[in-house]
Amino acid sequence: MPSEEYRRLWATPGWLPEEIGVIINNGQFFCYEGEELRYQLQRGYHDMSVYSLTGVVVNIETGQPSRGNHLVAVANGKSSKIMGWGDGYLKLTHPTVAHSAPVAPNESQWYLLNDFHIKPVTTEEALTFNTSWKMPSVITYQRKEANNKLDATWKEKLDTSLLYVDLRPNVPDKTYRTLDSEAEKPNSDTIIAIDTEFVAISKAEVMIESETNETRIVRPVVHALARASVLRGSGHDEGLAFIDDYIHIREPVIDYVTAYSGIVPEDLDPARTTHNLVPLKIAYKKMWILLNLGCKFLGHGLKQDFRVINIHVPQDQIIDTSDLFFSAARKRKLSLQFLAWCLLKEEIQLETHDSIEDAKTALKLYRKYQEFLDAGILEAMLQDIFNKGSAHNFKPPTKQSRTETPPVEGGSGPTTPGRRPGALFMGSSPSWTPGNSSRVR
Repeated sequence: MPSEEYRRLWATPGWLPEEIGVIINNGQFFCYEGEELRYQLQRGYHDMSVYSLTGVVVNIETGQPSRGNHLVAVANGKSSKIMGWGDGYLKLTHPTVAHSAPVAPNESQWYLLNDFHIKPVTTEEALTFNTSWKMPSVITYQRKEANNKLDATWKEKLDTSLLYVDLRPNVPDKTYRTLDSEAEKPNSDTIIAIDTEFVAISKAEVMIESETNETRIVRPVVHALARASVLRGSGHDEGLAFIDDYIHIREPVIDYVTAYSGIVPEDLDPARTTHNLVPLKIAYKKMWILLNLGCKFLGHGLKQDFRVINIHVPQDQIIDTSDLFFSAARKRKLSLQFLAWCLLKEEIQLETHDSIEDAKTALKLYRKYQEFLDAGILEAMLQDIFNKGSAHNFKPPTKQSRTETPPVEGGSGPTTPGRRPGALFMGSSPSWTPGNSSRVR
C-alpha cells in the first residue's frame, strides 16, 4: 500500500507537470519543471532533453473489496471528427493521442478512457489526484522532439502471408476459399464484408441495494468471439468468403446463445468440429492485417462486431449499412432482416443467424444503396422504405419467429430481427434489383 506521504504528495495540486526537462551531467541527474525549466532552456548551458506528458493510468479505489479496484486512463488527445453525445460520454470516431497526431493540435485536450467510453475532461480533472480514491499507477512521458513524427514504413513490410494460408485444408464442405496470393492482394481500395457471432463466457453480476431494493449491474455479461466471417466485397468472386473462422475458446462457455449466434457446442470443440477452428490470436491477426492494409470494413451494425472482436477501426475505413439507410429526421435505424425483405425480396435469419449470410446481405444492401445514389433517387427510396416500415412495424409482415441479435453490454448498435417467410417487395419500386455488375444477385 502507498504510504501516507506518497499519497499526500500526489494529491498536491499541480504535482504532476505536463512538461519536464532532464539534464544528465557528470553522472548526476537533474529534473526541472515550470519556471525552472523555462529558465534552463533560456540559458542553454546544458544539453537538456525535454519530455511532454502523454498519459496516465489511474487506479480508482472503489472502497468495496468485492468489486476490487478499477483502472482508467487519461490521455492528451485530439479528434478531428466528433459523433455527438450519448450516455453522458462523447463518442469519438477516431481519437488520437495529440503527440502522435500527424499535425500537432493547437491546444491540449485531455480525455478519460474508461472501458469503451471516451469523455473529454479538463487538464485539472485529468491530473488531479485524491488520497482516498484516485491515485496514479502508470505515467507516460515522451521526448518532445519526437512528438508528431510518425513512421509508418513498417506497414510496407507487413507480413500478410496469414491471409493466403489455409490452416485446415482438409475441412470438408468449406464455406470459404482463401485469397489468391498473386491475384488478390487487399489494399486501401479493397472492400471486405464482415459479420461475427459470439457466445457468453460469464454471467452478469447483479447487486441489490439494501436501502432502495434496486437492482444494479455490477459487472455485465462477458462475451467472446465465436465466429468471424469475411467476404470479398468486389471482383469476380464478390460475396465469397475468404475467412470463416470459428474460435477455440479456452474459457468455459456458459451460454452458446444458439438462437442468435447459430453456434452449438460441437462447433467449438476441437474433437468434434467440422469447421475451421483457430485460436483467437489467429483470427484477430487476420483482422489486424486487413485493418493495417487499409481495407474498408462493410457490414450492418458494425459497432457491435468491433466490440466483440475488440478492435478499433477508423471511421474512414467503415461502411455501415445501418448508417447508409438511416435518416436523422426519422430517428430510427433499420434491421438487416427488414431491409433484406424490403429491398432485396430475401428472407434471412429464419431460424438463427449465420455470419456469412448476414455479411453477404449487407454487401447486397450496399450495392443497392449505390444504385439508388447513382440514379439520384436515394431520398425518395428512403421515404418509401420508412413508409413501408411504419405500415408493418418495421418487421416483415409474415414473420413467424424473431431472433434479434442481443446487444453486447454497453453497446447501442442496431439489432437484427429474425426472418420470416413470405417476403413482399415494397410496391413503390419493384424493378430495383442488384445491377448486372454485381456478383451477389
